[in-house]
Amino acid sequence: MSYLVFLIFFVGLPALGMIALCKFRFSKHEIFKRSKWHWKGTFILAAIAFFWTTPWDNYIVAKEIWSYGTDRVLAVIGYVPLEEYLFFLLMPLFNSAFLASLFLNRLASLSTWRERQVKARAIAVGTGLGLMFAAYLLQSKESFTYLSLILFWFVPPLVLQWIFDPQVLLLKFRILLPATLLPTLYFSIVDAVAIRDGIWTIHPATRTGWEWGMLPFEEAFFFFVVSLLLAQGIILWHSLMRP
Repeated sequence: MSYLVFLIFFVGLPALGMIALCKFRFSKHEIFKRSKWHWKGTFILAAIAFFWTTPWDNYIVAKEIWSYGTDRVLAVIGYVPLEEYLFFLLMPLFNSAFLASLFLNRLASLSTWRERQVKARAIAVGTGLGLMFAAYLLQSKESFTYLSLILFWFVPPLVLQWIFDPQVLLLKFRILLPATLLPTLYFSIVDAVAIRDGIWTIHPATRTGWEWGMLPFEEAFFFFVVSLLLAQGIILWHSLMRP
């Protein structure tokens, strides 16, 4: 299977199916208005994800942490296959479509970012600094290279989201949890399929060796962190919508 075929069948088509489901479930005027806001935020998040992930992914491929089957891709830009750049855009679309298909009518909330929320924001900063320090310690061991790089690159935007409006994220926790965990589970399963098929490979020396079948722990952790970022981003975006 080529990388492009993988994207079409496991990411693109399921995303389109969930978008269709969303339109079928929510057709009233008020939901239509929120739906327009939702997809606008999705495109913004996809653009942010693309530009934020591109240098990180080029780095891990250059360092031979992650590699791809040269016969499975159409072209390479920098160090990364063309299809990987497409994945940076399709994953936000998939996760956003999943969230909308289940929870679009429950995403309304009032932004509280102007409130002080000193304690919650201090906890977010402290947690972030702790994780960054853990990443700093882990980088000294080659087997933790991939994990430490995920923490270094993706913890800062997670912390920024919590600093922006922790109260809204806590209020929508019952949406945030499934919107993070279920896409994580799905992408972990299809990632294991791709690794088994040889579309891409995670270098054994730079990963912990913790695995579930063909799935390295770091891959599941990556999908968890990115799914959390996307779910939080959409929730915060909806809180900014004017009544």
